Amino acid sequence: MRPELEEIQLLEAYLQGTLPEEQRTDVAVRLLWNQDWQQKVAAQQLAYQAVRLAGRQQLRQELESIYRRLFG
Repeated sequence: MRPELEEIQLLEAYLQGTLPEEQRTDVAVRLLWNQDWQQKVAAQQLAYQAVRLAGRQQLRQELESIYRRLFG
């Protein structure tokens, strides 16, 4: 696998809390010293928030549509 994809998978697992403790510690230490990784983690967290928000908005629209069909 390409190193960029491996890095993304590692950071994703770190954010999701699915890394083994030793790897989690290694990533945490690297994040303390590596601004590039700090920025990548921040960007990935923002992406997760955007996806959650989009999902909530879509669900809200679907529920409103159902409500209108039932009671509108």
